Amino acid sequence: MGKFGRLKDWVAVSVVLASFFLPAAVAHAQSSDTGALNLTTSPLPVVMTGKPGQSLSSELRVKNSGTKAETLKVGLMKFTAYGDEGKPQLKDRAPGDDYFDWVTFSENVFTVQPNEWKSITMTVNLPKTAAFDYYYAATFSRANTSVPTTDRQAKVQGGTAILAIVEAEVPGAIRKAEITSFTTSHKIYEFLPVTFNVKIKNTGNVHLAPIGTIYIQRGNKQIDTIDVNVAAGNVLPNSSRIFTATWDDGYPVYKLKENNGEVVLKNGQQVQTLRWDNARLGKLRWGRYTAHLTMVYDDGHRDVPMDATVSFWVIPWRVIGIALIPIVAFIFLSYRYIKLKKRLKALQKDQQKSAKAGAK
Repeated sequence: MGKFGRLKDWVAVSVVLASFFLPAAVAHAQSSDTGALNLTTSPLPVVMTGKPGQSLSSELRVKNSGTKAETLKVGLMKFTAYGDEGKPQLKDRAPGDDYFDWVTFSENVFTVQPNEWKSITMTVNLPKTAAFDYYYAATFSRANTSVPTTDRQAKVQGGTAILAIVEAEVPGAIRKAEITSFTTSHKIYEFLPVTFNVKIKNTGNVHLAPIGTIYIQRGNKQIDTIDVNVAAGNVLPNSSRIFTATWDDGYPVYKLKENNGEVVLKNGQQVQTLRWDNARLGKLRWGRYTAHLTMVYDDGHRDVPMDATVSFWVIPWRVIGIALIPIVAFIFLSYRYIKLKKRLKALQKDQQKSAKAGAK
């Protein structure tokens, strides 16, 4: 593992890594165990760009969110992408990973008091031979841990990590992507929200951050717009990533159920509740809608557009059913009235005939 050591005795920090491609997020590492490490790190991730031969630096910040002083150490790992959700796979240094030797930290071991932020400078000295992308994970853990680690995917244990993407600018960088799918979670909805899934494949050799907009139309009328990947999350080379966007501007609309500010769970699943805000009555959604997606990415020279389209239906059958009740009742009562009126006329005719027959 070299001078950076190996990471040991970790606690799960899925929340840190689930959002690892967000450019300016705050990450937390916490465990349910007594005396667990509780850290907050920022930013997430770091992106550094320079030419071979340059020295690049970035400030990494870690906060002790616990109740007692912690002595921490800084370690170094690498990461790759796995799956389509933007999660990284953390790995230890392997033979041939000379780019680990390019990195130094202003401090390798330090003590942080409760609620105190500590800034560490990460420096990457790019050699003349550097080219394209390198993916680092700067880790923070307790300094007294000593248990060896193995490869990790969406979790590390006993600490937290700040991911750093370093790009060495050289000729031959290829920035190229394509939309491989644009879908909705369902084809038919009773009520909003509608969830869109945009799958982007990076077919180049450096990372890129596509952004875009979904234009929602009903017939020829544009109803709404939704931004996609506003946080400029990255897609690594030779990998795919799914970005989600939600359209929830409707009446009524499903929202996550909360109790005292916390999302309610049932059998491990988030519970949704239907909210009827009569002030939004004019936003009752129904009928067939078409969503047009436009994504763009920078290929180093210009913004390259990518387009896709998907259609879906919103059929609020409960609202339709409630609206039909008075109509059905009116039709039924009208039918009964007409039928009763015919019977009364027939009875009157019979009485008239009987009266005439009695007069004779």
